[in-house]
Amino acid sequence: MERIALLPIKGPVVSEGIPLPTFGARIVSSSEIFRLLERIKRRKVVKALILEINCPGGNPLPCKEIAEAVKSFGKPTVAWVREVAASGGYWIAAATDVIVADALSILGSIGVASVRPDFSELLKKLGIDVDTVASGIYKLFGLPFKPLSSEEKEEDRKRREEEIKIIQEIFLRGIKEKRSLSQEMVKEISSGKTYLGQEAKNLGLIDQLGGKDKAIEIAAERANVSKFKIIDYSDSLEKPRRRLRRLLRLLGGF
Repeated sequence: MERIALLPIKGPVVSEGIPLPTFGARIVSSSEIFRLLERIKRRKVVKALILEINCPGGNPLPCKEIAEAVKSFGKPTVAWVREVAASGGYWIAAATDVIVADALSILGSIGVASVRPDFSELLKKLGIDVDTVASGIYKLFGLPFKPLSSEEKEEDRKRREEEIKIIQEIFLRGIKEKRSLSQEMVKEISSGKTYLGQEAKNLGLIDQLGGKDKAIEIAAERANVSKFKIIDYSDSLEKPRRRLRRLLRLLGGF
């Protein structure tokens, strides 16, 4: 019997590491997702892939890498958005052939942000003095332990704005490639605004309103299969978590 794979993308996206629950949210490891995508792709009985997405975004590079891996998957792909596909989470969803979301799902937040915390005053109050030496003026930019002069702040902000512009252009290019959006629509969504599923449907950010059954129906139709079995790869992501939790309990950590 043919198979349709169901792969969850749940939580913020990072490059490496076992995706343990952190502050109530799971972390998505792009290295683990790559490994599973390759395994699923090699299975001849798997005729289509559904990504179950509940993701607020994450680091730009791993989100881009997952999106590119999905684009080159070589079999029909469907994104089933549960509660949220925002920022990098939407980037990944947009890499699929079809996006399905509920009318109350949250999508969009297509934009990039850069935050530079400054803990220098707090450290002073705590009696902590940080002495820094660097080989170049840019080496210490971004460290939250050293206050920047007005000139350094201006230079740091300029540099971060340039980085954001480049990342945003790559982000939008990746979305336009699959969604065929007009320039006017790209300008609308690049504001970073979020949309409910119904609004996203009207804007062309998703293809169908619905849930799991609709995603399965579309995947089967695109794969041209009538008799099939769903293979849920959630357990493949859970095994490393369970092993590490057992190890931590043995070590007295949890």
